[in-house]
Parts: sequence; C-alpha cells; structure tokens
Amino acid sequence: ASNLTAGSKENDTMAAFSADGKFIAFRSERSPNGIYVMEQTGENVRRVSDIGFHPSWSPDGKKIVVSDKAAAIHTVHTVPNSSLFVIDVATGARQKIETNGDAILPNWSPNGHRIAFWFVTEGKLPAIATIPAAGGTPVIVAENDAADWNPVWSPDGKQIAYNTFTGSGSDTELGLWVMNADGTGATLLLSSAF
Repeated sequence: ASNLTAGSKENDTMAAFSADGKFIAFRSERSPNGIYVMEQTGENVRRVSDIGFHPSWSPDGKKIVVSDKAAAIHTVHTVPNSSLFVIDVATGARQKIETNGDAILPNWSPNGHRIAFWFVTEGKLPAIATIPAAGGTPVIVAENDAADWNPVWSPDGKQIAYNTFTGSGSDTELGLWVMNADGTGATLLLSSAF
C-alpha cells in the first residue's frame, strides 16, 4: 500500500478512480477543503470543487458527480436535504442536477447516460433511483420494506448492486443485493444478521 496523500495532515477520504485508472478524485478536509483530483501516483494534486462528497467519475473522465452531503451508511442520512452536482474536471464549473428531492452517494453508469443514487423521503425508508446524467425525471428502481442504499453499477451497466438494512435490535440484517438496471430481478447475494 502507498500513502498518496502523506503530505496532508487532514482527512482524505472517498477516493474514486477514473475509468481509465489514471486519476483519483477524493474528498479532502485540508484547507481549503473540497473535492480534489490527483494522478494515480499521487502527483499533481488540485482542488476542483469547494463542495462535494462521494465523487463518481463520468466514463470519459471529464466530469465528476458528487452529493453535497456525506453519509457512509443509511442511518447517518435520515433527513432529505442532499443534492447532486456535476463538476467539470478541467474548469471546476458545476451544475446542479434537479432530482425533485433528496439525492446522495451518486454512481455514474458505465455508458454515461444515467446516475444512480439513494434518497430518503420524510417518513419512509431509504430507496434507490436513477436519473439521466444531463438531468430529467428520476426513476425509482428499489423501494421496499428494507432501507436501500449505496448503489453501484456493474461494469456492463446492466445491473446495480446495493445494500439493504432490515429489522432492529437482535433481528437486524444487512444484505447485498443485485438487480437489473430497471429495478427488476432483485436477487440477494449475501446477508449477515447481527
């Protein structure tokens, strides 16, 4: 393992490789904080945005989508108040994607056409949706009796893997599911009770 941000005394987290593997985007709490990009070797570090968490690259490596709030697991994000922004890596220009509500932990599809994200609605469990990368109407693809979060596209873009959380107390179960990109055919791959 190589520490690519050894010169930073603050937290550097949420690293994401570009599709070609040449660059890494990450969240840094250094001053000034925000979203940074560096070469895979840790060289040429530069800030591309003063906002953002959970960066995900467009397939062509020209843009990054971020949420303006951070959450590691669904229980950390319970109030619907997060938005998505697309950041141009070269210029730093950003555009808000209107999702008609909450949106967090985005993940760009391999073909570049859609972005998956999870969201909460007041009084409901977290669910998963996709939206056109250029903006448009979100499509809910996972909404059930479990808290669904952390969507990740398969390399061919045909499926989405995601986590679920059900129960409480001694009946709590964490699951890893995969479904077709349109939300059909959900299959449990792995579960763990704790």
